[in-house]
Amino acid sequence: MKTRTLVSWLSLAAVAIAWIASPAPLSHVAVSAQAAQAPAPAGAVAPVAPTATFQDKFITTREGRKIHYVDWGNAGKRPFIMLHGINRTGHSFDKVAPLLQNDYHVIAMTLRGHGDSDWSPTHEYLAEHHAADLHSLIEQLNLRDVVLNGNSMGGRVVQVYAGQHPERVWKLIVDDVGPERPESVTKTLTSRMGQETAGWASEEELLKSIRGNRTRTPEQDQELLDRVRYESKKLPDGRVVWKYDPNITAGLGPVELWQYVKQYKAQALYIIGANSNLVPKETQVRLKATLPNIEVLTIPNAGHTPHQDNPQVWLAVVKAFLAG
Repeated sequence: MKTRTLVSWLSLAAVAIAWIASPAPLSHVAVSAQAAQAPAPAGAVAPVAPTATFQDKFITTREGRKIHYVDWGNAGKRPFIMLHGINRTGHSFDKVAPLLQNDYHVIAMTLRGHGDSDWSPTHEYLAEHHAADLHSLIEQLNLRDVVLNGNSMGGRVVQVYAGQHPERVWKLIVDDVGPERPESVTKTLTSRMGQETAGWASEEELLKSIRGNRTRTPEQDQELLDRVRYESKKLPDGRVVWKYDPNITAGLGPVELWQYVKQYKAQALYIIGANSNLVPKETQVRLKATLPNIEVLTIPNAGHTPHQDNPQVWLAVVKAFLAG
């Protein structure tokens, strides 16, 4: 299978960065694979994304578990399934999903124990458990040759699934997570989530806590408002908490997924945030040695959530990878 060289990918990222410097808002940015290979002309305006709509839908697994997903329509196109990180939901992709909607049937699944998906009464939150729910969704919607994209915990899930069901996956995109997770990362995340269980007195207080002291654009502020809207809930006593099962930390032990990675048949792209240290160089080298059809690309000005931190570059890279 033909793959792009690292130089091509870096050139692509450079073109996408040029779009960032333009005055066009993100909703107007959609770089095609062909356009990304040539320098953007001076004063160029990126194409306008169509007005996007979505529907909140559900499937029920064989175990009777309700799983929520955000369906962006276009069912006749190739399926593009997106999986979020821990303590987020399918709505965390609302910013980039509309920009893929023209070419793909975009589906953003909410993992069990998160958002409006059911909790696991037995605290089964390993990547393999989430992968079983993903398989239920793919089977019930009768999807084939899917693009799988996952960030953080969602990235672990798609790695498991691509190894378990390689015949279902056309291409794989993994955002800032590798086949392993050190214990230090688990401890940090578990501690932070434990501090959040008491919740906040109001939505305004929650919003203030996540906004911090940073100066934000109106667009960035709207993202935070949407996060509170879709990913928090009010308890009977009036306090506001994030909408996830506190026991999801049961799935946060050390992870070793290389046995699944070795079973891939799909071409894979691992996207690393330049400001993140979760996929060390040694892991990147091992990935390249393990998989013949792989690209590993570091995106500038991005941390653990590249699709949110630097969406223009992320989008340009993803579109070119899928067109290649």
